[in-house]
Amino acid sequence: MIEVSQLQVGREGKTICTVERLAVSPGDRVAVVGANGSGKTTLLRVFAGLERDYSGTCRVATSDRARTYLDQRPYLFRGTVLANVCYGQRHRREGSQLASTWLDRLGVGHLATRTTENLSGGEIRRVALARALVCQPRLLLLDEPLAELDPTASETVCDALNSLQDTTLVIATPTELPTTLATTVLVQLGIEH
Repeated sequence: MIEVSQLQVGREGKTICTVERLAVSPGDRVAVVGANGSGKTTLLRVFAGLERDYSGTCRVATSDRARTYLDQRPYLFRGTVLANVCYGQRHRREGSQLASTWLDRLGVGHLATRTTENLSGGEIRRVALARALVCQPRLLLLDEPLAELDPTASETVCDALNSLQDTTLVIATPTELPTTLATTVLVQLGIEH
């Protein structure tokens, strides 16, 4: 699904992300672990096709439409929670049903009719994740998806992510992921000087 060789991303003469070799197979669960500034977000943006200024090679064997990138600071549109989650499913009749299902699985189904204003940080993360999951991506790129979540919400999100059998996950995190979130590949990034 993803093949990386001698990848290097730099800005203003400084290297901000380096990965010598990486192979990710379909269905793999990849944890990209590193301190702030180590290049985790940059690597996810390369995989998403949002960062194109790099040397080396990165091949991702999915179409752009089959990839979903969820930023560490997710943005919600004005309107209701349900309308936000249905956004990518406008032309599918089953979109509202699938959106409600994911909201329930992520523990925020009770917020469906609320507007997105005044949601907590953890609620925003789970609503944005539901919106990503409704699109049924083959490659899901998550930047710190467990930040701002209490232990119960974190466990709920881990359970939902573990259920995605046909989706390749790449998760960036500054610390190790909970053991309840199964991962098959670990990428440790260090800060370049």
